Amino acid sequence: MTEGFDADWLALREPADCAARSAILADAFLDVLPPRPRIMDLGAGTGSNARYLNARAEARGMRIDWVLVDGDPSLLDRAALPQFDRQVLDFAADPAVLDIAGVDAISASALFDLVSGDWFARFVSLLGSRPLLAALTASDGHGWAPADPADPAVEAWFAADMRRNKGFGPALGLDAPVAMASCLAAAGFVVHQAETPWQLGPENPALAVAMVDGIAAAVAQYGDASGWNLRRRAALQSGELRLTVGHRDILAVRE
Repeated sequence: MTEGFDADWLALREPADCAARSAILADAFLDVLPPRPRIMDLGAGTGSNARYLNARAEARGMRIDWVLVDGDPSLLDRAALPQFDRQVLDFAADPAVLDIAGVDAISASALFDLVSGDWFARFVSLLGSRPLLAALTASDGHGWAPADPADPAVEAWFAADMRRNKGFGPALGLDAPVAMASCLAAAGFVVHQAETPWQLGPENPALAVAMVDGIAAAVAQYGDASGWNLRRRAALQSGELRLTVGHRDILAVRE
């Protein structure tokens, strides 16, 4: 089974996701779809990715029929979209369980850094000619300003935790965008990419604190980050800390 995500965390990150995403790649994804496409959103959670794309589609007079796929029915219960089909499905063991025969495209957000290289290769083999938009895949770790002496150790521990098996096999982690682009290109897709980092600081304190605390908790199995956590929290409280969280959007299309 895959590791789950809390609905409150998904709600907390949604505004930052929307601000960071590449509107250019989102619109290019919509450009290659039929007038009324059927899109499968993988790891849909509460529907954040679908809501973002739906708003852009509606602005151009386009209607999307959504298939939201997630292993957690309680998250799908909170998906706020006008109409969608839901599939409660754990697709971690084998992407072949996904029934994509009737869909025109695949989308996902903050998903593919959790999967293994083997899982992703098997997934790509199922795509056929369908375009893929993978938003907000983790990349490049974190940028901290001002710096702390413990940052290099914490970042190394965090990168190791990102590679831990999350249910899909050994995760690609921060290497995911490079591995994904290589795999998609080898399969004959044209790959477009955009850097889409979060920029966090005093203006979004709840998310920044959640990130600092979450990183400290994730790396605890590798070393003691408690002092680092206290210093980072203090820097947030004083308004000094700026945090960049690396992400990348990837659009893969047949041309």
